[in-house]
Amino acid sequence: MNNFTKAAACLTASALLSLTFTACTDSSSANDEIFTNISSSSDEIVNPEVSSSSEKGKTKDSESSSSQNQISESSSSGSQPLSSNATESSSSQIPASSSSEGVKAPTESFIDTRDGKTYKLTQIGTQIWMAEDLTYGDSSLYVSQDAQTICPEGFHLPSSDEFKTLVAYAGGEDIAGQKLKSTTGWPNLPAYDDWNGTDEFGFNAKPVKSGNGTGTDENFWTSTHDFGNYSTIVFFKFDPHPTSKVDSTAPQSKYGDTAPYCRGNKNSSATRTCFKNGEPDTRLSVRCLSNTLKCGGKYIDYTKQFCQDDVAYDICYGHQYDGKKYNCVDGVIRDRATDSVYKPSWILLNPNKKYGIFQDTRDGQYYKTIEIDGVVWFAENLNYALEGSLCYENNQYYCDIYGRLYTHKQALAEGDSIPSGHWQGNCPPGSHLATYEEYYTIYKQYQFSKDLVTNYSVNDFGGEYDHFLNETGLSISFPGIYPPSNSFYELEWDNLNFDALYIGSDYDHKYTRDWIDRNLYHFLPGKTEVNDTQYGSVRCIVD
Repeated sequence: MNNFTKAAACLTASALLSLTFTACTDSSSANDEIFTNISSSSDEIVNPEVSSSSEKGKTKDSESSSSQNQISESSSSGSQPLSSNATESSSSQIPASSSSEGVKAPTESFIDTRDGKTYKLTQIGTQIWMAEDLTYGDSSLYVSQDAQTICPEGFHLPSSDEFKTLVAYAGGEDIAGQKLKSTTGWPNLPAYDDWNGTDEFGFNAKPVKSGNGTGTDENFWTSTHDFGNYSTIVFFKFDPHPTSKVDSTAPQSKYGDTAPYCRGNKNSSATRTCFKNGEPDTRLSVRCLSNTLKCGGKYIDYTKQFCQDDVAYDICYGHQYDGKKYNCVDGVIRDRATDSVYKPSWILLNPNKKYGIFQDTRDGQYYKTIEIDGVVWFAENLNYALEGSLCYENNQYYCDIYGRLYTHKQALAEGDSIPSGHWQGNCPPGSHLATYEEYYTIYKQYQFSKDLVTNYSVNDFGGEYDHFLNETGLSISFPGIYPPSNSFYELEWDNLNFDALYIGSDYDHKYTRDWIDRNLYHFLPGKTEVNDTQYGSVRCIVD
């Protein structure tokens, strides 16, 4: 009796879903962090027409005002609501909400209707995995771009967090390799340990000639970009045999890892697994994960729901949240106690600062504001869906956190010349584009990295933003630039978490993080000509 049958005998018709970033019993994933650590405080609202119980999306007739009234809001750092535009779903077409009904669990095997091949399945904890590598098309090895969409309907390429859930269930990185590897096929030489595994869960990982190995290891693509270098992709690795050599036919590394070992060949271990970042053109194996996840007493669809403490909650326009504290109503995340609205972008804020609230009467979106030396700044990037503006990788998920990207001409609302004085441009009524004078004042007054930059970023697995303190609460972020400049890769999208271009009415400010020591380098903010090709972020100031 395999693991799937054993589990079925012990469980009721229940569920498995390894939500894109979290296990059913683990609500502390990277994506889940967006909605945690939310304490109560009193924030100020810039538009007096808005209250915590106001209806979503005030009409365009709502009047804007710069006077400030107190409302009961949840804290600065944790809030999670609507996506940038309630009419625009994410690039993956994730619905705003979903049914709480359970779904059927897969059987012990699966037939890929595209080519008729049958794959064994195994349930490991809350997850249901293919028990063998995908072999669709003329190969069993794939470059990253193909791997992202190669899994059959009902399955997906796992994220690094989903692989981490698997590893944790198997006992952790130092011993999971032995339990997940096949019992035969790995090297077993007298001078070294036996590299074969025990295959306790039926995962049956076998060695292949892939990527940077020579038939003595196994590597699986994940769907996760590496935080330290967004141009490379994270892959899950079984520590190879000490005799393994770098495959000279594989794509040469630009910034991906070149060594085939987790910790060097002298420290290689038959039981170890790890995560590395690889060149997108490397050909690696794919192990597909079912969209069905076990959650408490049922099975759920991870594309529609997530699991927190064995309870299923609806995904809200692609975002998870603290389901005990918030719920998803018509595509908007709201506080269960106060019905107030929360945004994924508010994770970028400083939880120890007092923020105001400003509502854009054009689309009903709310923005946190922060007063710095008498000037009330938007504490997050503008996210108004102006025609022609962009989301990073055309993915609404990134707009929800980092705001949209605009050209200087778009920011000026199609202005052809540099304005003087305050200029509303694409900012909401009652606010204006930051001017060179306003921006340069805080630039000179404060330490840029210590005082002005957020300490949070999507997929910051290594905690590399910890030295940014965001003392002022302005929460400058690194949304990437389109198109990238001086890129080593011929990509339209690059440098999320590393590059930013902030555009004001009469200036722009480009800054980047060092690839090696993570220091912040930036060009002095300077006055510019109107540009309609380079995209950047916009911060508004309340009139």
